[in-house]
This record gives sequence, C-alpha cells and structure tokens, in this order.
Amino acid sequence: MNEDYNYFQDEEFRASLAAYEQMQQTGESADAELDSETLTDIAEYYAMNQRMDEANRCIQYALSFYPDSVDPQIFLSRQQMFYGNKDKAWSICKAIPDQEDREVVFLQAELHFYFTEPQGAFDLLSKHYAELADNEAAEFLFDSIALCMDYGFSEKALAWVLQLRHDYPDYTQALALQAEVHNQRHEYQQAVDLLMPNLPLLAFDTQAWLQLAEAQLWLDKYDDALEATDYLLAISADNAEGLMMRANILLDMGKLDEAHNYYMRFLTFFPNDEKANYLDARCLVEQENYQMAIQRLELLASRPGSTITGYVYSHLAYCYAQLGHSEQSLHYRQKAEREDYNCLAELFPDSYPDATPPNFDDLPF
Repeated sequence: MNEDYNYFQDEEFRASLAAYEQMQQTGESADAELDSETLTDIAEYYAMNQRMDEANRCIQYALSFYPDSVDPQIFLSRQQMFYGNKDKAWSICKAIPDQEDREVVFLQAELHFYFTEPQGAFDLLSKHYAELADNEAAEFLFDSIALCMDYGFSEKALAWVLQLRHDYPDYTQALALQAEVHNQRHEYQQAVDLLMPNLPLLAFDTQAWLQLAEAQLWLDKYDDALEATDYLLAISADNAEGLMMRANILLDMGKLDEAHNYYMRFLTFFPNDEKANYLDARCLVEQENYQMAIQRLELLASRPGSTITGYVYSHLAYCYAQLGHSEQSLHYRQKAEREDYNCLAELFPDSYPDATPPNFDDLPF
C-alpha cells in the first residue's frame, strides 16, 4: 500500500504545504508551525512528484533551522541510497546521534534491503520487535511487514503478519495487511476468503476495501471489485488509492470514459504520478483521443531513467502514426527499439511479426 498518497491528501498536510509555499513566494514567516518533521514531509511530497529541486530546497531549509533533527538526515540518507551511493547513505545514517530512534532503525533496515543484504534487515527488525513493549510492538511489526513488502520479501511478510495476528489478535489492521500480502503473492482467493467474513470488523477500514477490490479485480470479478471501491469511496470520497483502483477496474472493463474521469480525479492531487499518467494515456489511446494521449506520454518521456520508457515511446509512435505523422512515429519507434522493454509488437504487429507481445501485468508499478 502507498500510505503517502493518503497522508499527502490530509487537510493538515495540505495546509502546511500551502503555508510553506506561500512563505517561499513572499519571504514572510509561515502562519502554520513548520517543524522539521513537517518540512521533511513536504520534501518527500515534492520528491514523490518528481520536483527534486524543490525537495532539495525544502530539506536544506529544514536543516538550516533544525540541524540536529533526525527527519532531514533520514531524507538525505535515503536520497543517497536511491542514487546508489552505499557508503554515503550509511555514513549519513550512522552519523545520526540516536541510533535507537524508531525511524532510524527503519532507515537501517531499508539500507540493508536496498543494498541486497536482507538478512541484516530481518535480524535488526526482529531484535527491536523483541525489545519493545506491547503498546509499541504491534505497530512496529506492522511497519516492518510493510517494509518487507516494499522490497518484495513476501514470504517473510506472510510469516510476520501471521505472527502479528497471533501475538496481537485484537489488532484488526493486520487483517487488511495480511490480505495485501496475499495479493502481492498472487493469492487472490485467499485474500477474499480472509476479508469477507471479517468485513463487520473492517467496515470503515479503507485498506481492507482496497485489498478486497484488488483481489476481486485479479479474479475477474469486476462487479464485486467495483462494489468494494463503492464502500471505500463512501468512507473517503477522494481517497487516492480508491480513485486509482476504480479507474483501473473500469479500464479493464472497457468503460473508458468513466476510467478517464477517475484517473483525472486522481491526477488532480498527484499530477506527476507516473502510473496514473501512463494508464490514463492507455485509456485515451483506446478512446482514439490521440492528441491528449500524446500530452500525457510526452510528460512521461521527458523523465529520463524510467523503467517504462520503452512503453511510453511505443505508444507515442502509435499515436503519431494514427494521426498520419510518419516522421514522428518513426522517431519514437526507433527510440522504443533501443529500450530493454517496449510494446511495439502489440501496437505494430505487422512490423514485428516475430516479437513477443508484452505482458502489461508485469509493468513495474
């Protein structure tokens, strides 16, 4: 699950973001309290939306006022991690004075995961879980499981979520988390079988409805999947994950106008989101709205290093071909051919008769 979506839609966060941006525009002090944690969250929001210059500016502002704060240091360490600078990432992490801080522990675990040392992460998280009091342990293990899932360790995630439910049987959030683990493991019927009898306990749990919708979608039970998103969006009308899930279901059902509307609602909150822009572009292509699809795709093509670049170039080539712009089409076909992955065989089957059509379910979202 991507809880950042929901947090970044929160009214309190949006007010803090507005106050920070107003301060940047006017140079006047912000009305809202902008502590180091809030400023780091704003930097994370910018980074999530591919606004890296603004993210770096915000984190430096945070450090200028809170030089010893943990949160900006964690941001900088993770930034070096994503750049692949292992020694620098660990150096920043180890320089944080309180190595027992909960978030620093998770940073250490993530560095182990990212640099392919998973056992180090497992040992670290297990050790801290064993040392925590009951009022902290359940949430710590919950977040540890989510981190395991982020890095694809679904077997460990399943073992730990079962342990969480055993150790804390009244911790109902674990039910939705277990369903998410099953979905990640492609055990969709198990997710449904877990959630359905527990829905009275989970009536207002948006994550439970989200995981139920995803499982039903993969089982091709589209009406049931839509019904789950009905409940989710009734609880939280602008829930980003709910909007995205409903759009995806409608796209699979071929209800293109409705799907596009839900993608647009999602993009109102996160206009630079790669997944939403790409899927909405596919929706627009199927609607034969090639000009608008090109706008979406060229936004994505302007970002170097994306794992879906070949797919983006392929669709740009197709859109320009449909509009009769052969030179632009050839340009993007040639660019797509140079990528490791593309979908030219699906879009131009006559030109690539021996190529294997792509499996869009394998896209790295």
